[in-house]
Amino acid sequence: MKIPALFLTPLLALAAGTAMAATEDGYGYPDLDAFAATVIQTPDELRPNLKLKGYPYKLYNLRVFPERPKVKYMWYANKLPYLVFAQKGPAPLIFVIAGTGSSYHGPHMSTLYASFYKAGFHVVGLPSPTSLPFMVAASSTGVPGLLDSDAEDLYRVMTMAWQQQLSKKLDVTDFYVTGYSLGAAQTAYVVKLDEEKKVFNFKKGLMINPPVNLYNSALLLDGYLRNNVTTGDEMIAYWNRLTKVMGEEYAETQGVVNLGPDFLYEVYRKRRPDDENLQILIGLAFAITAQNMVTVGDVMTQSGYIVPVGTTASITADVTDYYIVSARTPFRLYFQGLLMPYYQRSNPDITEDDLVNRASLYNIEEWLRHTDKIGLSHNADDIIMGPGEIEWLEQVMGDRAKIWPRGGHCGNMAYKENVDHMLAFFGASLPEDGK
Repeated sequence: MKIPALFLTPLLALAAGTAMAATEDGYGYPDLDAFAATVIQTPDELRPNLKLKGYPYKLYNLRVFPERPKVKYMWYANKLPYLVFAQKGPAPLIFVIAGTGSSYHGPHMSTLYASFYKAGFHVVGLPSPTSLPFMVAASSTGVPGLLDSDAEDLYRVMTMAWQQQLSKKLDVTDFYVTGYSLGAAQTAYVVKLDEEKKVFNFKKGLMINPPVNLYNSALLLDGYLRNNVTTGDEMIAYWNRLTKVMGEEYAETQGVVNLGPDFLYEVYRKRRPDDENLQILIGLAFAITAQNMVTVGDVMTQSGYIVPVGTTASITADVTDYYIVSARTPFRLYFQGLLMPYYQRSNPDITEDDLVNRASLYNIEEWLRHTDKIGLSHNADDIIMGPGEIEWLEQVMGDRAKIWPRGGHCGNMAYKENVDHMLAFFGASLPEDGK
């Protein structure tokens, strides 16, 4: 799941919380609470040097379904954008898949881009199948959420990008793939699919903080907001506290605020927000992603769930009512009200349990147990994981799993030891001179 640190910044000034103790287990990532780690991520001084010279990337656009008419309200997203970092000579190529709702950019994607590019890879960054650009331009169904179906859409994009745009420009020695959060679970499905289609013959794929069961993880994230804020008045009061805090932080810094990990870490140290407030804003960030999914999925499939079928509107139309309804629609209702009916139209016998299984790693358990291509990097305290899920991953993945003692959800991705481990899985490392 994508938890945007910059969006979460104001919460860190709300009062009360737990202290950061010194680490005693040999792992140098700060001993932060799991929710705080998810928000703060990694302070700058604990990151490797991932600065890049100039702008060594190019934005590409791919028309995945040329015959598809432009979608009303979203005519601007008929092509899928993706990012390419190209080495000058022969090099391995790695596809990077974004987390829930994320496009090809963002702090986690930037960490992965810079790490692999500096380690000598061609890097191709893809939006999440749950992002608006991908749903409109590249989703075959318009209702993402099933890992096998999403993997097929991703693989189609990878194949077209390689065959139509990149194969004549990049000298590639081997192919790899990785992703974080939801993109991590999709990574496993993509590698499995490639064993059948053999376009890339991926040598390895690394899952970084994947959900075991997307449905269960989404319910957890929904609950962080909806279990703590239950009325409109509570939501208004919460926003009032946020705006007050934003003003206070702005005033204390005399208007100079660098909204990065160091700033978040310092505010957390001073103000110590409690878990409930951290949960609310993490849940709110996910709710915005779910809101985008339900609205775009409804328009793409013409289901009439939010926007009445056949509705037309100008670019300046008032869509407030649609916004309000979609904001009140949790992921559970997206799953039951849009995704299930879509698949039941072609197969009336399909059940909710069938679809929940297809949205999980349980569905490919036997393959995961025996493949030597897939590795895992995860955190013991990841906030999107239910009881027993980390233990299940450890049991299934064996010595291919690295479980860090803390870091929340993707909070330690940019920590130097994590970056080194990630690159070592692919037989690579950062330059010793740090340049």
